[in-house]
Amino acid sequence: MRKKLVPLKTLWKKLDRVFSLYIRLRDSDEGGTTQCVTCGSYKYYKDIDAGHFIKRQHMSTRWDERNVHPQCTRCNHFMSGRQDDMSLYILRLYGKDTLLELMQLKYQTRKFTRTELEDLIKHFQEKTEALDVRRD
Repeated sequence: MRKKLVPLKTLWKKLDRVFSLYIRLRDSDEGGTTQCVTCGSYKYYKDIDAGHFIKRQHMSTRWDERNVHPQCTRCNHFMSGRQDDMSLYILRLYGKDTLLELMQLKYQTRKFTRTELEDLIKHFQEKTEALDVRRD
């Protein structure tokens, strides 16, 4: 009997959760506090969002680490991600070439295979574990 495949949508959701946790922990201190990159407020990593510069609907940058950084819920949801401020943050952090590359990637169609999604899940789980955090 064949094992039933996990639906792609389920893999997307799992990858979103794993990736978000990685981003929020990557940029937090030993106590789990991280700073919103657009307004500067400090929050515990569980109380902050993984904000996307190029919105999540654009698959080519959805799980690109350079595109996603901690943002408070106010900036990310209620102020539409504060795109101008996020672009300035990316410019300062990575430089003009990366900012332009992300903006170009937005217009590229990208479809992920089941294997690619599974590999990305494993990749970000390993990166999260490598942070050696115990912040619960």
